[in-house]
Amino acid sequence: MPFLYADPRECTGCRICELFCAFFHEKALNPKKARLRVIRLEPGIDYPVACRHCEEPKCLQACPVGAIKRIPEKGLVLIDRKKCNGCKLCVEACPYSAIFIDKERNKVMKCDLCGFCIPHCPVKCLKIVS
Repeated sequence: MPFLYADPRECTGCRICELFCAFFHEKALNPKKARLRVIRLEPGIDYPVACRHCEEPKCLQACPVGAIKRIPEKGLVLIDRKKCNGCKLCVEACPYSAIFIDKERNKVMKCDLCGFCIPHCPVKCLKIVS
């Protein structure tokens, strides 16, 4: 199962990954539109949170409208935002707190492993791992 990994020893909390993610997906420089989020665990310890693309995704099991699909051959868990009804049950079900709500559209969003953030990290702490 591939997922976006960030080395917490290297992450500076600059949040540039959020900006590039939001710009790539939404054409907006707004971190609230990003599919990953940088959280501050304590001063000096920041960590980007992104979907882990679980083998048995609790978000998929929680979705009442079938908006979340697992693509086993690619190891991805993806959201069909057209089907999403904004109930937020997947947000509550995610054990990694890696699903976010777009409040303007009342739809959920999460990392789709596009990798656009990786080359833009100034400290190179992001990578896709299995």
